[in-house]
Amino acid sequence: MKKLFAVMLVVAVVFVAASAWPDDGSKITFDNVTFSKPYKIKGYATVTLLGFKFIEAFAQWEDGKAGSIKKGGAWCDNKNVIFAEKLREAWLDIYVNCALHASGQESDFAWLKADILNLQKEKTSFMKDIAVNVIYNDEYEFDGWVRQFNYDYSKAEIYVLGETSIGWPVCLSPVDEMPIAPMYKGHYAFGCTLPNFVVEDKDSPLRMEITIGGHKLTYNIR
Repeated sequence: MKKLFAVMLVVAVVFVAASAWPDDGSKITFDNVTFSKPYKIKGYATVTLLGFKFIEAFAQWEDGKAGSIKKGGAWCDNKNVIFAEKLREAWLDIYVNCALHASGQESDFAWLKADILNLQKEKTSFMKDIAVNVIYNDEYEFDGWVRQFNYDYSKAEIYVLGETSIGWPVCLSPVDEMPIAPMYKGHYAFGCTLPNFVVEDKDSPLRMEITIGGHKLTYNIR
């Protein structure tokens, strides 16, 4: 009887342990994510952070105008000397279908750029599976958003306002999201509008939490 009870107890312990063990669909958490390091979520995606900055504005294509660049005037003459007037006209022509989104005087944008490699066996629209939050001083939470860039954006596809370059490619309108094919990378920016006080307070902790497909990555801004 004691032997039977012992066997039953072992079986019960094994059953409880098996029930508590995470299955293949369990969610993964990555803390203190760093740049240029691939974070793999098996069977789902690999996320690589590329860079972060606070910005006052970003450029975005108008709805349905994704990548509709119009050719402008000549960029240089026969001696390869760039004419300022022709350069100005070229940029005006090129960016006629996009607009500059400004943060306003009382806030800035937190802007974290990333690549997402699709490890699934079908096209995936990652934006609908992404949530962004920024936590200030472990107390205040701000809702963020995500933007996507063209598959094959050109380095020349940088919004220029006068002589000031924003330094980022023009992003797509959310309505023009491009599903990512298997084993291709999608290009994204995780963003959040933050009050000036939060941006300028260098002593308090600030982190961005990105949830993608239920999996969480945390980037410590400071």
